[in-house]
Amino acid sequence: MKIKGSNIVVSGGKTGGHIYPALAIAEILKSEYNIQPHYIGANNGMESKILKNENIPFYGIAFAPLIGMSLLNKIKSFFINLRGFFASLILLNRIKPKLVIGTGGFVAGPVLSAAFVLRIPIIIHEQNVVPGFTNKLLAKISKEIWITFNESSKYFPSNKRKVLTGMPLRNSFQKLDSNESKEYFGIEKDKKVLLIAGGSQGSKIINKAVRTIYKGIIHDLDLTIIHITGASYYNDIIESLDSDELKMVEEGKLILKDYISEMELALNAANITISRAGASFICELIATKSYSILIPIKNSASNHQLKNAKAVEKAGMGRIVEEDILTSANLFTTLKSLSPFTFENIITSNAGILYGENTKAIIRKESGKYLNE
Repeated sequence: MKIKGSNIVVSGGKTGGHIYPALAIAEILKSEYNIQPHYIGANNGMESKILKNENIPFYGIAFAPLIGMSLLNKIKSFFINLRGFFASLILLNRIKPKLVIGTGGFVAGPVLSAAFVLRIPIIIHEQNVVPGFTNKLLAKISKEIWITFNESSKYFPSNKRKVLTGMPLRNSFQKLDSNESKEYFGIEKDKKVLLIAGGSQGSKIINKAVRTIYKGIIHDLDLTIIHITGASYYNDIIESLDSDELKMVEEGKLILKDYISEMELALNAANITISRAGASFICELIATKSYSILIPIKNSASNHQLKNAKAVEKAGMGRIVEEDILTSANLFTTLKSLSPFTFENIITSNAGILYGENTKAIIRKESGKYLNE
């Protein structure tokens, strides 16, 4: 049933793991209902950059984390978040959404709290096995809790409705033709590709581990490298390249990017990926059938990245190399042990994670209950 001229608000940030699921939900609902999504996010996050390419109005608010800091900084953070809360009240009064959906990250706290005060229905989506701090708090005032993994249910209040939606992915994350994706990066069709992606902001420890084995990967394993370094590390890596490595760049054997918005093309071009283990990215790996060496963030909240990675490894879709033992040598050895594979159809499981049309159908149905009121 089409709804006449309604608005919704999505909120999450300030990393890609929260932003992209929010965008996917907005995309799903916009295509099903006659609504205009609006995005309220961090005024200093990646959201504003990413939203420039989307037909979704973006509003930035102030926010600050409330954990892992001194009492004085917590007091400062409280007042910053209070400012974000009042800014959200003003924005929500102007937008008048029928539904507000949060995908986690501290910035979602002020936004969904303001929606609760205004009696606007709230739904949260949790991407990881173990929920983050913000979603644990917001669960108490949410109408529904959408989860990616069944086992997440035990971390939320028993009196709240939990719905297994799986991971919402953007329409671009369908299985594309790998040859077309390789062509986008100027890679020959018969070449095997290694994608290195340390998360939306990059990873210093992954960059350090791969930096010294570029030559071995390209010459000994005959892999073309696409390395997404993260904006903070890109210039240092470029400046550190020797003459042989610069020649590899010129020949298209080593492709260095600070950030790309076309991650679906990079994943579809890749035969194997070295990456972090955020739930959103893992589901993108599954959707694009990309085998992965997963390096979970050691200090991620409740060790959720390691738990995500174990689900993938158990399903035979990847291997784990933990940060404590990560070196250039053992990373190269792990890659070398995989190199005899052609990587064709190597992934046959989805680790029990819903995505694609199943997820879209559930999100449409659950949201419709509030949008049709």
